[in-house]
Amino acid sequence: MIGINWHPHPDVWILIISLIIFFEIPASEVTNLGFKRKYWYSGVGLLWIWTDWPLHDIGERYLFSIHSAEHLVLALVAPPLLLMGLNDNQKRLIVTEKTIPFISTLSRPFVAFFIFNFIIVGMHWSVVINLMVTNPLVHFFLHSIMLLASLNMWIPVIGLDPRIKQLSFPSRIGYLFVQSLLPTIPASFLAFSTIPLYSAYVEVEQIYNISVLNDQTLAGLILKLGGGIVLWIIILIIWMNWFKEEKKATEYRNSIKTDNLKS
Repeated sequence: MIGINWHPHPDVWILIISLIIFFEIPASEVTNLGFKRKYWYSGVGLLWIWTDWPLHDIGERYLFSIHSAEHLVLALVAPPLLLMGLNDNQKRLIVTEKTIPFISTLSRPFVAFFIFNFIIVGMHWSVVINLMVTNPLVHFFLHSIMLLASLNMWIPVIGLDPRIKQLSFPSRIGYLFVQSLLPTIPASFLAFSTIPLYSAYVEVEQIYNISVLNDQTLAGLILKLGGGIVLWIIILIIWMNWFKEEKKATEYRNSIKTDNLKS
């Protein structure tokens, strides 16, 4: 039982429609978009599910654990899917001669790491959370900032443009490993606190069968374990791709040696 009445989220609908238009109009001139389209719309679909009714409303009004899961999707799941789904024409619209110095600077690994984690940690400060769940406009604005910072954080791993340096396979693994450590700070406060940290969730009528403190503990576990699982799955995928690339390179070198011996 959801327990809350439906109501519209026009800000979310505008965002989703804009993302669809941003993909489809540039894509009209591009062929072979099978996987690109799947990645893009997987990311867009997840954004829609988690930022619209009912999940967003439950997280905003009643359960901080659902709110934390929404943050997890906005930070670690939807952004890499959107980046992998970008077609060439979209990239040309994003990366221009005017924007490339700005994007190149912000997407440097250390800079991207700092911006992302500063926002993630800051958004779990009690004053910020209480403001978010009581002011829909602030909530939407801060979620938009989180999504942009998350997209930027993933650029060194996924890549965006040949002129913007992408990390090597081992560096990508190290980068994401370090990313998995810092969210432990807010997650630990949530999981091990013996008092509710967010007054906005204490003051509402709890319509679900879970206490505020248990909900807060669950939120910490979602941030730590859920985020860790997502990052380690991606690390595993990167390692497998690295292994395949190394195997191909070894086979190519061996074929060159064989051809030289024959000649």
